[in-house]
Amino acid sequence: MKNFTKRFLLILLTLVIFFPVINVFAQDSAQEKKFAISFTGIGCPHCAKVSPKLQEKVKDESLILIEYEIYKNLGNAQTLTEYSENYNLSLGIPQLLFNKENNEVGDSPILDNLDSMINEAKEDSIALSSGKTISFEDFSLNDLKRYPKIYSKDRVAIREKLTTLTNEQNNMIKNFIYSLNVTEALKGLEGKETKVEKVETSSGVITYDHAVSINGWLLQWNGEETITGGGSTDGDTAKEEGSKLSIGKIITLGLADSVNPCALSILALVLISIVTYNPGSRKDVLLAGLSFIVAVLIMYLLYGFLIIKAFEVVESITTIRGFLYGKLGINFILGVVAILLGVLGLKDFFAYKPGSVGTEMPLFLRPKVGKLIAKVTSPFAAFTVGMFVTLFLLPCTIGPYVILGGLLAGEGFVDALPSLLLYNFIFVLPMIAVTLLVYIGSKRAEDVKDWKEKNVKYMHLVAGILLLAIGILMVLGKF
Repeated sequence: MKNFTKRFLLILLTLVIFFPVINVFAQDSAQEKKFAISFTGIGCPHCAKVSPKLQEKVKDESLILIEYEIYKNLGNAQTLTEYSENYNLSLGIPQLLFNKENNEVGDSPILDNLDSMINEAKEDSIALSSGKTISFEDFSLNDLKRYPKIYSKDRVAIREKLTTLTNEQNNMIKNFIYSLNVTEALKGLEGKETKVEKVETSSGVITYDHAVSINGWLLQWNGEETITGGGSTDGDTAKEEGSKLSIGKIITLGLADSVNPCALSILALVLISIVTYNPGSRKDVLLAGLSFIVAVLIMYLLYGFLIIKAFEVVESITTIRGFLYGKLGINFILGVVAILLGVLGLKDFFAYKPGSVGTEMPLFLRPKVGKLIAKVTSPFAAFTVGMFVTLFLLPCTIGPYVILGGLLAGEGFVDALPSLLLYNFIFVLPMIAVTLLVYIGSKRAEDVKDWKEKNVKYMHLVAGILLLAIGILMVLGKF
């Protein structure tokens, strides 16, 4: 009996000593996660079947899901192309990937094999678009391309801008994603509290209770807990490479369009017509010029939305989408278009010919425009003519605008409006300057027309250089 008691006490003491070690090990094991890369599309019926099952696995902590939506976020289609090339995948959706050997495409294969795929997946292992598989410990969110959503239990991390996170920001977001519960996820989290956004998936909308932003990333979670730290990590501590479409990119495209001689030439003719009919009336010159510019702005905003919608319609056609977002990618295609327009601009500098295709209004349209403008005798007439004349301007100004529309496709009316307004403001700036110069009397409308004729080649040169630079950067994936 004494020997039994001694043995029992010895075993109990051993368990007490080693229990913390066993417990830590158990916790570490519980912390191991399976990471999957998912490609989906909002509006894809097959994706709508897979999405609820994946979200169910996320909620029961079987999975952390890195999702790329490619229908509304066209830039993500490039990421699918990269994964396709490096993992020998198809370009179809829905698609789920754990590694080169463990992946499926299509609703039935994914749903039928999901459990076995998760079981076979290696813990804490993430497949990058480069073809490299990396451990979560060594993983940096900066390694992810374009605009992923990362779902983890009752949380989501969404990249909204292409930024470079600092090490501190990277670790905060990784902890947010990986932690077992919200309390742990929010420890040390410092961000700017922001408005909660509904998260649209292929099978519906997910809502969250709280949100913070950290240098281009939106973090959202459910529950009563909020962050206790103050201050924002956005801004000075990070290097921002751009957003979905940064202000700098919009301004560059707008400048390339604003130096186009077509619009200035037509405005000069409008002002000449007003001055001829109302000699000495500067007020009429100002009002007519501004009325014409407002008409151009209104119509070009309309054209911008039509261009965006056209891209979205084209993108929804499966066969065309396979071409646009296949081996080349939409940014590459738009980049090639920009390069061609840039080369045409340079050609007009070295070998100028009036009415050149893609850079100037065709010669056969010019008499018709002249007849319309000759009828301008008042500011109201200038506005009315401006609405129609924009149709004649499109052949020589549409190039950069198509590139902008392609980059904005999928953002929706509200999100695209600020970008379109900024672009068009840059586009009409030279016209505003000309109107003011003629109004104050420092220049005559005839002087503007003569200046344009003398410097038309240099205007094409500037536009050509800007578009060529934009195109090269887009092809290289830097724009």
